[in-house]
Amino acid sequence: MRKAFFLTVLGLLIISGIALQAFAFAETIRVSVSILPQAYFVERVAGGRAAIRVMIPKGASPETYEPTPQQLVALSDSALYVKVGAPGLPFEEKYLRTLSARARKMTVVNMSEGVAFRKEDPHVWVSPAAVRTAAGNICRALTLHDPSGSDEYRRNLTVFLKDIDALEDEIRRALAGKKGYSFMVYHPAWGYFADEYGLRQLAVEEEGKPVSAAHIRKMIDMAREKGIRAVLVQKGFDAKSARAIARDIGGEVVETDPLERDWPAGMRNFTAILEKVLRK
Repeated sequence: MRKAFFLTVLGLLIISGIALQAFAFAETIRVSVSILPQAYFVERVAGGRAAIRVMIPKGASPETYEPTPQQLVALSDSALYVKVGAPGLPFEEKYLRTLSARARKMTVVNMSEGVAFRKEDPHVWVSPAAVRTAAGNICRALTLHDPSGSDEYRRNLTVFLKDIDALEDEIRRALAGKKGYSFMVYHPAWGYFADEYGLRQLAVEEEGKPVSAAHIRKMIDMAREKGIRAVLVQKGFDAKSARAIARDIGGEVVETDPLERDWPAGMRNFTAILEKVLRK
């Protein structure tokens, strides 16, 4: 009798556990994104209602990365794909159409809809103003897909937008009086940031084209003229050419990370670097 009772209770517990797991799974939206900062944006808006997969891993270049077959297969269970949506990102331009065809139930969301783009520059996420727009687009997409979570998404969005406002104020205070100043980068990843805060990005690379000796000489002369003593390089990129330029100008190579997953920390770190290297 006791054994039968025990088995009955055990069976009910197992069934209840399975039901709870199924409920939890049903409440979780599977969202894929291209780059690490986007995972932060989705987390801030979705809270715990989304499970996020990042396609381009830490340390990889968005300009050259190609997804593995396993990644493409894994996308089949994604409900949403949040793309950067700016020009000049080969990963999205080359693969998203294929991904959409393989995962017909997946909705592709352009987080940058409404953002004014720079020519062939995909790095919109380094602009707080662009991220404010992206957060709103992500919130709308989540709400359409999951109306039951709309109140939570809107609350999270409000808090996130306030945090972006506070970050913008912090950056403006740190860069006060620096409008019109210049900084030199090897890979042009910070153009949207420069535009937003009235700075000038001097890029050794231009629109992904091979760098000529004449252009490098021009950049070295410009750096000397302006007193620039630092060449900023993107974390994970080959810094050999940047080191050669830095030697010629008697300066140093400084590593930056526009793909930091902790987006506010990445923006603060870059601002701190600019405070030291900006030159008129």
